[in-house]
Amino acid sequence: MKRSAFVASTAAFSAALPLHGALAQVVGPLKLGALPANVAAAAMFGIDGGFFKKNGLDVDVQYFNNGATITSAILAGSLDIGLVDIISVASAHVHNLPVIYLAPAMINSEKIPTYGIIVRGDSTIREPKDLTGKIVAVNGLKNVSQIPIAAWIDKNGGDSTAVKWVEIGIPIMGATLERGTVDAISPSEPFFSEALKSGANRPIFMSHNAVAPAYLLSGWVTTRDWIAKNPDLAKRFSAAIREINDWTNKNPGPSAVILSKYTKVPVADIEHMHRGAFPTTFDLGLVQPIIDAAVKYGVFPTGFPAAEIVYKP
Repeated sequence: MKRSAFVASTAAFSAALPLHGALAQVVGPLKLGALPANVAAAAMFGIDGGFFKKNGLDVDVQYFNNGATITSAILAGSLDIGLVDIISVASAHVHNLPVIYLAPAMINSEKIPTYGIIVRGDSTIREPKDLTGKIVAVNGLKNVSQIPIAAWIDKNGGDSTAVKWVEIGIPIMGATLERGTVDAISPSEPFFSEALKSGANRPIFMSHNAVAPAYLLSGWVTTRDWIAKNPDLAKRFSAAIREINDWTNKNPGPSAVILSKYTKVPVADIEHMHRGAFPTTFDLGLVQPIIDAAVKYGVFPTGFPAAEIVYKP
């Protein structure tokens, strides 16, 4: 980025940051698990934007490859709260593990698509059915990365049961595709756009979501026991995420600067990617379709009302 553009971007970022009055007494550190991607950007914005501090939270963020790993860390007590996809939380709930959502993260929708696959430029894969028999990289097996792609393949004449699904960390998916060890990848932003930057790869977007026109990808999770022991912290964290999500939706430029800082993807690239929408409240209608899809694809045997995994203060 040119110096003049950087200065202008930094000035806009500073101007858009929230101005806080008296801050709450800070407690912590709160151990937070996140993904190094846009879907978990609230962790980055909460620190650099002062939202956590305003709500009296000292947050220590650790980064992981997928929601299942974060869930395990939460249940083991090494994390307090973490960003976990809907299917991983639903699966844990079905197995009687006491996990529950405190706040929502990002929505994937036909209006603002945030998801798709990437193949090499010379690949014979042109449409969903061409993925039958291929190797597809996802960040977690049988999670919200895999199931929507499987549904999309099946809805468009393919056979998802003939796909070889492999688990690979989001930041290194592009390099794996380049080496030719997989046929397609499904990275989250900003790594989706980054993998297309050289022009050597091409995207195939899921233009019509097979699961639902819109659904919640993930949210911020803890355990019921943790909430019972820390009710005030739970309320503070939920309030902070609501503020962060609202600010994120209204400030794409300043938030791009922070996201670039943590992901090392240039601001100019982030400004052109599909950022998605971040809700300030839980819409159970955006959660239920993912639970139902997980049942259909055998992740767990029976469904349940989405309200069972959402915290109500």
